[in-house]
Amino acid sequence: MEQGTTPATYLPDELVVEILARLPAKSLCRFKCVSHRWRRLISDPAHRARFVQTLSGFFFLSDEGPRFRFTALPSSVTPLEEDGDGPPLVDAALSFLPPRCGEIEMLDSCNGLLLLRCYNELSSSPPPPFYVVCNPATREWVALPQPRYNGYGQGARTWYAAVGFDPAISSHFYVFQVVEVHDAMPLLPIAAVEVYSSETGTWVLRECKPEWIYFYGRMTYFNGSLHLPIEHEKVVSVDPNGQSWKVTQVRHCEDHGRREGRGYVGHSQGRLIYANNDRKYDVLSIYVREDQASREWIMKHNVSKSDLLFEPWKHMLKPTYYIAGFHPDGDLVFFYDRTRNMLISYDMNHGDWHVVCTLEDFRHAHHPFFPYVPWYSRGLASPNIN
Repeated sequence: MEQGTTPATYLPDELVVEILARLPAKSLCRFKCVSHRWRRLISDPAHRARFVQTLSGFFFLSDEGPRFRFTALPSSVTPLEEDGDGPPLVDAALSFLPPRCGEIEMLDSCNGLLLLRCYNELSSSPPPPFYVVCNPATREWVALPQPRYNGYGQGARTWYAAVGFDPAISSHFYVFQVVEVHDAMPLLPIAAVEVYSSETGTWVLRECKPEWIYFYGRMTYFNGSLHLPIEHEKVVSVDPNGQSWKVTQVRHCEDHGRREGRGYVGHSQGRLIYANNDRKYDVLSIYVREDQASREWIMKHNVSKSDLLFEPWKHMLKPTYYIAGFHPDGDLVFFYDRTRNMLISYDMNHGDWHVVCTLEDFRHAHHPFFPYVPWYSRGLASPNIN
């Protein structure tokens, strides 16, 4: 063996790619520095479908032009794309969808798949809305059959839905439709969750257990279950089979007094994360559940919203933030600052923040951002391909 070389130097490219394909995204970024050869293999578009990807940007609702848009993260936040030779930017207009999809409402994103609700309002007798799951990276899409409940009617409201997908486990996906009791105004308790499985091609109704829980905020699919923030700073987790409805208490009233804000449930680095974005308080507390079999939530970070303001506005303005999401491979939380129309990344370990970009056309409402991690492998179950 020559001086200055390592055993990895003599591995064939095919074997190196097999090794790299088994690494998490964070390690893949570091290993681009091993050698020019490894950097070339990792950056090669021909291999990209084999590698785990990381967060590339956010979809968000827009006040101008298309109803929703996409903003890509800079290389400082997404190092996998730092060479500038990655795949083209995502087709945010979703132009591969057929005209019959009509008006499109984005509902959720999960590991490269988007969940859409489509309306055809131009017809004199429009059909009911329907769900579409698509992969913008491969231009694959599939329209789902109608669930039992749709919109209003039958004493139920179905405004919220989520998609569940884990390509490391299966190419099949789930869609969860939250069914709320419409006749119980002003508060609408969850009556059930309808679950669609792409493996069976059917919807199944899973009645809520326990009864009379109220949905507050942003839900997420993680580790085989859907996790929903509910009242009194709790999280309910339900698996696709509906056999297990587990309720966990995130924070007890004695911690900081009784607070009722919009909860945000996400995940990062293999952990479930909860944050309560109560506008009445400056401090945003972030909790994690390290062990999914446990019921214990641990407080990890306190983020001062005022500290995210810079001079001269720091002592002049009361900041208003929307949580955009968590980075899946790092301790970053993203905020949209409504006061300055900026998307901000905040490093929870070091307390540093950076302006990602300005988004003056973001729709100021409760509408969320949708984190997007591209999935370049084809294989969306029962795809329709344009």
